[in-house]
Amino acid sequence: MKPVTDRVDGAWRKSRIAARLLIRKETRPLRAREQALARWLCQDPEVSNRLIQQALNFLGFHHRKNALDQKLVERKN
Repeated sequence: MKPVTDRVDGAWRKSRIAARLLIRKETRPLRAREQALARWLCQDPEVSNRLIQQALNFLGFHHRKNALDQKLVERKN
């Protein structure tokens, strides 16, 4: 039996969810529920850009990182 301290912390879990939402946004428009979740995660102070980038790397999205970053920057302008 694993001790409770071996669980993944909340910030890392939330960041992985945010990374998955970014990947989904690349393939199709987000549903209303996913958009609400994304809004909630972007307001959470535990979810940082650095953790989201680490989650993208963990999920195997590192080879398309530059393209995703460029799209996000273009949308802000």
